[in-house]
Amino acid sequence: MSPAHHTRVLIVDDNRDAADLLSELLIINGYTTRTAYDGFMALDAAMSFEPEIVILDLGMPKYSGNEVAPMLRQVKKLENAYIIALTAWGDAESRALTSRTGFDLHLTKSVTMQELLGAVKAGRMRSATL
Repeated sequence: MSPAHHTRVLIVDDNRDAADLLSELLIINGYTTRTAYDGFMALDAAMSFEPEIVILDLGMPKYSGNEVAPMLRQVKKLENAYIIALTAWGDAESRALTSRTGFDLHLTKSVTMQELLGAVKAGRMRSATL
């Protein structure tokens, strides 16, 4: 059984193909996943799924990632979730904004699968210590 077994990861991206592909990659690596395709769906899914890790795009309809992250932090059962921004926006201003709005890590969509899996593993390890 993989050490990732039972770690819940919520993937949120309005690019359905990207979200679904990432979900499959994480499932293959032993994670339990759920996908959402806009900010509103993300909030709804997070309440029922209670993810330990959230991978969140920034530029989405019905709440941006920068609007969703602080909303998640306000929910007691989600306040310690490890929130990763996965976005095309890699400029300094976007990175500063994700830091201010409650993200733990900012990755750009040029990230390799190895780097992304490493980030998810770091989130899992941090969640295990809380």
